[in-house]
Amino acid sequence: MFQPSERAQLIAAARLYYEDNLTQAQVAQKLGISRPSVSKMLTKAREVGIVRIEICADTEGDADLLEQLQLRYGLMGGCVLPADKNLWQQIARYLIAETSYDSNLGLGWGYVLGEICSVLGTFPIQPQNGSIYPLVGTAHFPHRGYHPDDLVKTWAEATGRSCIPLNCPAFPDSAEERDRLESTASFSKLQNLWQQMDAAIVHLKGFPSVPDQATATRFGDALKQQKAVGSFLSYYYNERGEFISGNNDFCIHVPLAQLRHCRKIIAIGTNTTDKAILGALATGLITNLIVNEEQARRLL
Repeated sequence: MFQPSERAQLIAAARLYYEDNLTQAQVAQKLGISRPSVSKMLTKAREVGIVRIEICADTEGDADLLEQLQLRYGLMGGCVLPADKNLWQQIARYLIAETSYDSNLGLGWGYVLGEICSVLGTFPIQPQNGSIYPLVGTAHFPHRGYHPDDLVKTWAEATGRSCIPLNCPAFPDSAEERDRLESTASFSKLQNLWQQMDAAIVHLKGFPSVPDQATATRFGDALKQQKAVGSFLSYYYNERGEFISGNNDFCIHVPLAQLRHCRKIIAIGTNTTDKAILGALATGLITNLIVNEEQARRLL
């Protein structure tokens, strides 16, 4: 058993986190303790029955459509979402649940991931163990979705994971600049983590896309000539799932060879084209797919 004062503190932490929707960092600031202490308190609050978590299956979407997609495209899992105004929250809930036992989690970029991260504080999340880190450098685009270091920080604060930033731009000006950045301690640390990655979350984009990712400089006419249909992590591919290379492509992102060793790659296909989804599936990298019901029916 524990003292009444300790129980009162557990209740206070649980109310701030689960009822007031504060992040663990904010709870720690309110109570004048460290964030790891908040994580331990929330765990203990569940163990002793102060907090009871009920699992609802309202984000599973159409299970029959998902099963057909799995059989048709050899997928391991995913989610078919019903049309709903809370799209970002539905996706966020699925991603948190799907990656809850994945210690090493890599996060991509894009408008959709920026929106997903913005809703992470709107529902309670059970603290998770492990780390989260970017899969691509930061772009100069103003939207937060293209600042992966900020995205992983937000994700870490919401879930209790440790955050490891990349601290590199996505598009160096030259091969020499790329080589210099890849020789830094922060990049070396991320490269080691990429090799140990349990799961990766990426957003599929159609081609051409907005914002443009310096494609003319990086690829010349190669993307049009080889009929690119989509991209993720600034890797471009055609409808056969073949990746397209460029003579001046110095992008800093996780190597494809390391992605291929990742056992779970979750692709978010909402807000993109069917061709981009089909091309991504043809690469053989995608294991879990998130789409809405209309997209699922068209893919089938």
